[in-house]
Amino acid sequence: MSFYIGIFFILCFFSFIEGQNLDRRITSYFYFSFCFCFFVLSFIRWETGTDWKNYYEYFFNVRNVVAENDPFEWGFSLLIKTVSFFSDNYSVFLFIAGFLLFAFQSIAIKKLSPYPIVSLLFLWSIQFANILFVRQWIAVAILTYAVIYIQKRKFFPFVLFVILAASFHRSSLLFLGAWWVYNLRISKKKMTIILLGSIGFSVIITKTIEILSGGLGGIIQAKIDLYLNSDYNNETNEDLNLVSIIVKGFANKFLILFISFYLYDKIRDKYPQFQGYLNLYWFGAVIYFSTISISLVFVRFSYAFDFFQIILVPYFFRILENNVLKIIMFILFFVYLFLRMWQILNGPYAEDYIPYKIIF
Repeated sequence: MSFYIGIFFILCFFSFIEGQNLDRRITSYFYFSFCFCFFVLSFIRWETGTDWKNYYEYFFNVRNVVAENDPFEWGFSLLIKTVSFFSDNYSVFLFIAGFLLFAFQSIAIKKLSPYPIVSLLFLWSIQFANILFVRQWIAVAILTYAVIYIQKRKFFPFVLFVILAASFHRSSLLFLGAWWVYNLRISKKKMTIILLGSIGFSVIITKTIEILSGGLGGIIQAKIDLYLNSDYNNETNEDLNLVSIIVKGFANKFLILFISFYLYDKIRDKYPQFQGYLNLYWFGAVIYFSTISISLVFVRFSYAFDFFQIILVPYFFRILENNVLKIIMFILFFVYLFLRMWQILNGPYAEDYIPYKIIF
């Protein structure tokens, strides 16, 4: 556990330095140094991270998997098949997959965030900066990078990156809607009403999926049947404490949204792109609250949008001009992130993270 906490405090120190608006060339050096270190940690790990066993066994059996029965998306499967053809070393796969993830993630955060190290600290606190990545986090990294092309108004490259992300995780296809969501001109009042209304939509969505799932057929129907199965959800909810998850989701999302709404006009006047990031995060919250009572699995559709919390929050500090207030806000921010990280380190999947084991 001290491994994760130690890195957290190192990132806190450099985040605070970055927040003093030092020369961006200096902070960029530290930022990319952290990204490189996290990339290294992502492929020297061993038996650490969720789904380790599933991915590890799949790597060595992928040549025997029939396409019709392949449990993973074609892009992820193709990557593993290609690597396994040239090497039977699983660490080689982690190296290549990790490089793909951190290449997209590092560049995206650098281009989108006003304080990249602060964003990296946030990402470390909620999912250890993806050093323990699964295929969906590769997809999310690609989708985050794709937002650059929304800003440039280049639809074709954006769609290509979404398709690439979907080849790692099917839920990425929903991110096609980000092209329109990012540019929405919607008031804070309407955002709040829709957000609150999304909680009640869960029942309607549940019934709709139950009706439609019978006509989908194939692997999609099989997965929906599994996700809506009461035994499956009861088991999942028991492990993760569904009530606790909903309460934490409310607390975290409404806290960030409340502060975003409060500072909205002040930030948007200086940084117009803030509205786009807020739109994406808000839309993810709508998806989250619309699906959380249906199945924890469907919440995954919100992950790519939810990722933009690490881009939003640094803007809170960017517009602070009072140094004393900025210091106080940083302290509160560090405490908040530490509590979020502490919950993960003591959560139901703690044994997948602790201890952090390396191949050596």
